[in-house]
Amino acid sequence: MFLLFFPASLGLLSQVIRGNELSYQLLALALLLLCIDQARMAVVDLEHVKQVQQQVQDARLAHFYRVTISTIVLELLGFYSSYLWLGWGAILVLLSQVWFNVLAGIQLQPTEENPIQPWGVPERRLVLIADGIGLILVSLWILQIAPLWMASGLLAMVIIYGWVKYAPTLLV
Repeated sequence: MFLLFFPASLGLLSQVIRGNELSYQLLALALLLLCIDQARMAVVDLEHVKQVQQQVQDARLAHFYRVTISTIVLELLGFYSSYLWLGWGAILVLLSQVWFNVLAGIQLQPTEENPIQPWGVPERRLVLIADGIGLILVSLWILQIAPLWMASGLLAMVIIYGWVKYAPTLLV
């Protein structure tokens, strides 16, 4: 799975390094960090499906698997297209996140007694709000409305997301 995301990551890294303006480089950096995280999450989600399938038979797993695969495809399309059209690639990546968070419906916890937890739109509300804010920031960046501020805002959101998600495991 990482091999699918790796070339996109290299393309984004080259845009961070070769970008012709700071706002472009910051948006490329935000997407690069998201690409790395989403590659990891693709592996985790697919491993969780496999583990939970060994524990229980539940039709919701097939739906979650289809949503996960379609999300990965959309993400990859977004990350790869961002090499040609950075803003539009970012829009597609963020829409893939909205897609997943609206359609997944469950959360998998393979180590729990009940490994399939209902986890719908109400539980994902904050993530969906963040996705919406990200879409607004990228749209404004595309329209060249305060592009440096928009790219900085999106990069800050990605850094905060990473900190909230990974800091607790690093501090243990």
